[in-house]
Amino acid sequence: MKSPGHRRFSSFVRAGATGLALSLSLGACGGDDKGDTDATSDSTVGTQGSDATDATMSTEPTGTDGATDTDTDGGTAPTTGDEVPADCDAFVSPSDDDVAALQGALIDAADGDTVCMAAGTFSLNTEISISVNNLTLRGAARDQTILDFSTQDLGANGIKISGDGVTVKSFTVKETPGDGIRGDDVADITFDDVSVEWAAKESMESGAYGFYPVGSTGVVIRNSRVIGARDAGIYVGQSTNILVEDNEAYDNVAGIEIENSTGATVRRNHTYNNTAGILIFNLPGLPVQDGKHTLCYENIVENNNGANFGIPGTAVAAVPPGVGFMILAADENELRDNIIRGNRTTGVIVVSYNEAIGLEPADDPNFDQYAEGNYIHDNSFEDNGAMPASPVDGVAGVPAADILFDGCLDPDAMAMDPALVNCLWQNGDADYLNFDLCGGLANKSTDLEPVTCQHQTLPELPAG
Repeated sequence: MKSPGHRRFSSFVRAGATGLALSLSLGACGGDDKGDTDATSDSTVGTQGSDATDATMSTEPTGTDGATDTDTDGGTAPTTGDEVPADCDAFVSPSDDDVAALQGALIDAADGDTVCMAAGTFSLNTEISISVNNLTLRGAARDQTILDFSTQDLGANGIKISGDGVTVKSFTVKETPGDGIRGDDVADITFDDVSVEWAAKESMESGAYGFYPVGSTGVVIRNSRVIGARDAGIYVGQSTNILVEDNEAYDNVAGIEIENSTGATVRRNHTYNNTAGILIFNLPGLPVQDGKHTLCYENIVENNNGANFGIPGTAVAAVPPGVGFMILAADENELRDNIIRGNRTTGVIVVSYNEAIGLEPADDPNFDQYAEGNYIHDNSFEDNGAMPASPVDGVAGVPAADILFDGCLDPDAMAMDPALVNCLWQNGDADYLNFDLCGGLANKSTDLEPVTCQHQTLPELPAG
């Protein structure tokens, strides 16, 4: 048990000393290096990389020599006058040097600490890093504590997490040039009641991802919001044991994307005004392959008709505007009890990884390009497909069906294996089209009988 006498308080005195050490450290690492999430050298990157300049934060101050001692055994701890919550180990208020104050508190934190941020706006021009385990970074409330990165010119992300068991909670991140909050190869990372926002609409200058946990296990994203990401607002890549619940995502290219990941539950989210609502992707050339078993239920996926402002050449840039759900080269996923409406291209599209739909060549002999064994049942469809975008309009007609399948089957798989069929079951009066992409569009079919079937339902994750 921690002694209550060791709560720490950020102050102008302490922040100044820590800021000097921090500025010297960053200065030794290099000059003007605006973060960009499009690096191709990061082997863990999914549809876009986002860690090009992480090395700029590799040298950190290791102490606060010269600062006023904030422990009770070192004298009286100065404060800024804000009321400090009783369960906070450190408390940071906006000041003349917000980077030094906030990063200093995180550097000084011990495993298991809670670092609290007061209401107000923190002006940050560099990436903030969290490296200790089981730390909680908490604001006063999502719309009261604002981390503003609009002047950022150093670091690849807004917040970079490398410690296990980290929770970020109750604040907003704005205007990062790269990803909002990123976690690499971590366990048990939680985003709770956090917003990441870019004000400019459909801007390629916005960051690629709001939340970007990659190569991780035990990911929870709940009660949160992302607005304006140029790739995916809520993204989880190459990860396992994932819970994405009760979130809001709008004005992004993709609202939510689960990529090359296994064992995700995506429930009770609201995705709207994106290019596409929810993507379940498997992509080639990544260290983790064969993602499967994403369960999506009780989501509202509506009016996802925004322009695609993704970076050309990325997988998400090939997604046509107006898509509710898209399953790309991913197996054994389940969509049930979702409300899917007002998406002008289609409600659900299931496709293989194919250059014919605008994707780059796979160039990966071990990659399984086919989408198989998916189960789409008990969903509500309304007003989808009214004005399909290119290239769907050319292959599926106008209007397009609520549910589209490209008809591509693995020629090496066992013929008529029922486990490989993409099954539809009890989706009301939703219409369906197999547009036979791999057969040159020669044998399009609206016959539901070959796909009217059931698979075993997926287990959902515990509440977390």
